[in-house]
Amino acid sequence: MEQYTRKPLIGLFSSRPDRNVVRLATAMAWHYRRNLFGLAVAGMSLGAIGWHWLRQSDVASSVPKACTQTPTVDITQRLEMVGSPFTTSQHKKSDPYARNVWVMFPFQQQLYLGHGDSNHNQGPIPLWYFDPASETFQFDFVAPEEQIQTFQAIDQTLYTPGIDARENWKFGSIYRLGATNWQQLRTLPGGVHVWAIQGFARQLWAVIRRPDNRGYLLTSKDGGRTWQDVRSLRRESAHMVLFQSSLYIFSRGRPWQVDQTLVPKQRQDLDLKQLFPEHTQATQITQTATHQSQLAYISNRSRYISHTVQGTKILNRADPHLQPPGLFVAQSLDPLNTKVQRIALRAHEVPWDLFSTPQGLYVLTSERRNQTGQQSFLIRVRQASHRHQWCAILAFESDTFARSFAQFQGKWYFGLGTDYGSAYGRKSYTQRAHPLSGTVLRTTL
Repeated sequence: MEQYTRKPLIGLFSSRPDRNVVRLATAMAWHYRRNLFGLAVAGMSLGAIGWHWLRQSDVASSVPKACTQTPTVDITQRLEMVGSPFTTSQHKKSDPYARNVWVMFPFQQQLYLGHGDSNHNQGPIPLWYFDPASETFQFDFVAPEEQIQTFQAIDQTLYTPGIDARENWKFGSIYRLGATNWQQLRTLPGGVHVWAIQGFARQLWAVIRRPDNRGYLLTSKDGGRTWQDVRSLRRESAHMVLFQSSLYIFSRGRPWQVDQTLVPKQRQDLDLKQLFPEHTQATQITQTATHQSQLAYISNRSRYISHTVQGTKILNRADPHLQPPGLFVAQSLDPLNTKVQRIALRAHEVPWDLFSTPQGLYVLTSERRNQTGQQSFLIRVRQASHRHQWCAILAFESDTFARSFAQFQGKWYFGLGTDYGSAYGRKSYTQRAHPLSGTVLRTTL
């Protein structure tokens, strides 16, 4: 069993940031320039500098004024660095983009993490998890995939789809956590990409792309041993979610709905204007979370085509290069009673991840800032206090943004991320492929 033991992080944050903090952080970065821990120390120290902006910026927010009555907790001094597991073991990732923490998923007594880069083929991928009992990062299985991006709990069993297989394309894979170890089910015919997996009506459902560059919806009645085609879909990646006693398949364009008849029906009434009100750039749903009768979701990001000396490059759809993605809440997707609303965020506030607990819905956002050429990010967690209002409950400043988050055993965890950087043009969300990508932070309130 591979392990990575976390290192304590003490005294990184100053309660009164000033120029001395900048000098200290710069000196520390120079001293530890070949050490990721040192870079983390410097980066987190710089995080204290911009905190005084928070109150002023929140007052000017476009979020309804009722949110000013909700206190925003400054967690800058409470953050600790749990570790950076993707920089360890024989499968470590030297490319910061491949260290993006795509997902944090609490399951039973562990916190599971996804990483990798399917664009640049950065596999194989250890299925890392954080064990709070031993305070270590561990993995028991290495998936022959280029990236692990989602986890899904189905009937009290944890699954992850293999979105980019390293093996031949005769079959695609899903991975299931058994009683003692992970099991690879390489059974999906022609599954070059297995985009999503979900459980519905006592069956497993999966969306794949085959070598013909088309998408397909498949179902399995025997726990994933065999699969049957249900229908063809668009070529784009897809996201599945359970809502209002139906299974919804969201790809580019109008979604598909599977109800108790188990016959997929394309929802012609749910066009882009219905799904993404007040957002003309959005075309696809990428993240979802449900709570009671609410479905919260984040739209995709606009693609950015960069013409550089290295050639023409298309940036990952998971990065907000032009129009920031939107946050939306559906109270109902009933054909006769569709109710969808866009949630007001600040003009340059980017939603990254959604999380649901019995207490409600939460969204992770970042707001990019530039001061004297130095880029920083104000990270917020907003809670849905009302279906129209998502109020900031905590925030901190960081050298790079947080791509994923989770509430786990009474603590908040954050997975830092990065964009590709300057090699992909000036529109990259981060100025460089940030070395802190893959770092896991946590705090208590």
